Amino acid sequence: MFERFAKRWLSARKRVRGKGGRAKSRRAKGRKATAAPGFLAALAKRPALLLACGAGIGLVVGALVATHRGPLPAARTPASSIAAVTPAPEPPKPAVTPPQPAPAVPPSTTAPAAPPPTGHQPWQQFAKAVPETGGRPMIAIVIDDMGVDKPDSARVIDLPPGITIAFMTYAKDLARQAAAARAAGHELWLHVPMEPLDGELDAGPHALKTSLTPAENRQRLDWALAQLDGYVGINNHMGSRFTSSEADMKPVLAEVKARGLAFLDSRTTAATVAGRMASEMGVPHIDRDVFIDNDETVEAVLVQLRRTEEIAEKRGRALAIGHPHATTIAALLKWLPTLKEKGFVLVPASALLHQETATAG
Repeated sequence: MFERFAKRWLSARKRVRGKGGRAKSRRAKGRKATAAPGFLAALAKRPALLLACGAGIGLVVGALVATHRGPLPAARTPASSIAAVTPAPEPPKPAVTPPQPAPAVPPSTTAPAAPPPTGHQPWQQFAKAVPETGGRPMIAIVIDDMGVDKPDSARVIDLPPGITIAFMTYAKDLARQAAAARAAGHELWLHVPMEPLDGELDAGPHALKTSLTPAENRQRLDWALAQLDGYVGINNHMGSRFTSSEADMKPVLAEVKARGLAFLDSRTTAATVAGRMASEMGVPHIDRDVFIDNDETVEAVLVQLRRTEEIAEKRGRALAIGHPHATTIAALLKWLPTLKEKGFVLVPASALLHQETATAG
């Protein structure tokens, strides 16, 4: 850049000298007028020297400008950028509370239940007390199939104390229903499904069947017995085919005996061997005498109840089985208040079990 500038300046100088008006005056100024052009010509012939001079001039000019204006202000960072870069403060750490010891369990104010007398079996522990009979004939009424229809089952539970209730193994909410029945003064049994003669009939979930192995039936029986506690024993739901088979009944009765329970044969068939085998095996047992509601009318139920009375007068005891039908409940509400006047005593099923055991022993 400086080289081009020097050449142009010298060219302009030569043109000026060619003009006559100013030549004499410039000669008079002497050598001072030619000193600067000579220096610039020397620079033009040495480009490196010319570049160094230019750089020096630039440094001097820059220093003067900086001195005049002062230091340049620092660049400002936008507030948004600061906010983005600045990390958020950490939330305060919660105070660490040392673990507290669990509160001590307050001592029970209720005396522990006395252990049952030595030699008492579960069926004896859960049997309801037998009312004073005064030598009068005893009648036990067992209502099967309980717990499946909750409203009808609740109406049976509301009947006077002394009714024996057999809860179905597969009923829902069984523990609560059983607790209500127990609180109302009723004795509890467990109603276990067993195979009927009619293959089209469904006895229910986990029914005992002659087509199963003893191990499979044992597994189903274990399930059934675990559905409830606090009951005297079991009785068969349906089961006309199963209770007719000695080979299938033997392991069932053996397990009932091993658990200290009793067996009630519902006698759904005349060919049943359950009662005889229970007696031979030393299992506490009783048999049904009358079904009171095969005909589901109030009048028919009352007829069967009178038949139950006749058996009790003749033998001193009778056991009738019914179901939680509305007509059965209505008939019982009419019949139960007449028992005392007729000279009968309503007893739990276990009361007849005591007598049956004593007779067999």
